[in-house]
Amino acid sequence: MDPKDSICNNNLIDGNFFSHIERAQSSPPSVIVIGGGISGVAAARVLHNASFKVLLLESRDRLGGRIHTNYLFGCPVDMGASWLHGVCNENSMAPLIRSLGLTMYRTSGDNSILYDHDLESYALFGKDGSQVPQQLVSEVGETFKRILKETEKVRDEHPHDMSVRQAVSLVLDQHPDLRLEGLADEVLQWYICRMEAWFAADVDTISLKSWDQASFNFKL
Repeated sequence: MDPKDSICNNNLIDGNFFSHIERAQSSPPSVIVIGGGISGVAAARVLHNASFKVLLLESRDRLGGRIHTNYLFGCPVDMGASWLHGVCNENSMAPLIRSLGLTMYRTSGDNSILYDHDLESYALFGKDGSQVPQQLVSEVGETFKRILKETEKVRDEHPHDMSVRQAVSLVLDQHPDLRLEGLADEVLQWYICRMEAWFAADVDTISLKSWDQASFNFKL
């Protein structure tokens, strides 16, 4: 008999071979989660609870992503996740927030100056500290609506997708009357920044074809 056969048979007899297989099968599978924002942390937690070996990678020196409060100016400024759309039983985050003992406050367009529900619930200030005339803010807002309306034509005319920024540039090239200068242009850039905040993405990366296809509408 071949010595190798004897070793193999001995391993089969004493169960070492099957023990090795069982150990291999019992080793938890490994998963790498890229990004330590709320989605990445939630995915890592679910995987860990399901007995996966999880490695969470985050480029920043903190977790949470846009869920972050900045105290740089001596007061708390939420960089994101400061407002829940519907609380009570409408938002799945509400029970989690309550379990953490955090306080939630009801807001509306009528009594809040923290959230820009409409053009009358906040004030804009220029670089020199002076308030921007409310009429100018409203006029630029209407211009921005017209620009976005024109981007729909750009979307229909181009089979390939592009960023909203590219579409806006095309619209302004085709309609010079929509171009703004000075303080009005600064207010327009503020409107664009609001759009970026709404989608949590740079306007250079927001899809022209799908930006308005979500279940909610972007509020101007």
